[in-house]
Amino acid sequence: MRKSITILVLIFFSADMISQVKNVYQTGISAEENLKAIGNLGALSIGGVGFDTRYKGVKGSPLLFDTLLISYLKINQQDKYIEIESNIDLVTNSILCMHPKTKQLITIPGFRINELIIRKEDTDMIFRTMSNENLKMKSGEYIFYQVLNDDAYKLIKVPSKDFIEADYRQAYSPGRNYDEFVTNYKYYILSPDGNINQCQLSAKSVSKIFPDKKELIKKKAEEKAYTDKELMVIEILRSF
Repeated sequence: MRKSITILVLIFFSADMISQVKNVYQTGISAEENLKAIGNLGALSIGGVGFDTRYKGVKGSPLLFDTLLISYLKINQQDKYIEIESNIDLVTNSILCMHPKTKQLITIPGFRINELIIRKEDTDMIFRTMSNENLKMKSGEYIFYQVLNDDAYKLIKVPSKDFIEADYRQAYSPGRNYDEFVTNYKYYILSPDGNINQCQLSAKSVSKIFPDKKELIKKKAEEKAYTDKELMVIEILRSF
């Protein structure tokens, strides 16, 4: 039997961030006191060091992105954004960010967050949180989701991380000799009345949720050849 192995996940971040063009999100309040009040100081780590020479470590990480990214955070009960560098931890359902003054890494739990806008390749990705009672995900009380459109009917994208353990049993036996964090995505439609339904990126799936709009959905889906299935569903929802 292989010995019990714990895991150390080391995360390296770039020391220099590319300067950003001023935009509407960069006019927020001073960040220091708010971050001190809601954040937990300390580095992110999971477990300890492995020692079996067959063990190849961990692939991936609990984080959604490879590095910290320029972001704009709105805390609950605040009406302005704080500019920070952050990433989303999908295992603890929190954000990992660099304190703008002390440069320490801190974590902020998802339930304290109203909205997080992450700038990635000149695109603003909007994330919010909701109670896991609505989504039934594997972990956490509050789950991050990405808002793909902000219309009456919203298509939302919910990222998650599955941790797959190494499965070798003895020397020279076949099997996975590394642990791995694997990113998965689920899609939901959030209706104006608050109902939320899981869907696939297809007209057929949307029709099952809205059977009374079946003909409209079919017509909209056939208007052009969609290479971007997210865009297809968004345009269908905009036609309602």
